[in-house]
Amino acid sequence: MLKNTIIIGLMCVSFTGFSQTQCKGKTKNNTQCKNIIKKDNSLCHLHDPNHVVKNKNVHKTVICSGITSKNTPCKSRTKHKSGKCHHHRD
Repeated sequence: MLKNTIIIGLMCVSFTGFSQTQCKGKTKNNTQCKNIIKKDNSLCHLHDPNHVVKNKNVHKTVICSGITSKNTPCKSRTKHKSGKCHHHRD
């Protein structure tokens, strides 16, 4: 009996350390946001104006610099460093 009480007490203490709250932001329909937040902030990443997204692999697409068989510029887009789509790469 004492063992069960101690286990239940420890479980209650451990769950309070993982306090999760609901975002206090409002949606477009003026209802409360349903996202759960784990940090001390009261807003989720969607409603926090100070949230910064860290993108390490940002590759911009460019229009292919190749020429088609009809002597017109290729309209395909590519992320390849050569600037040419898969049709026009060597």
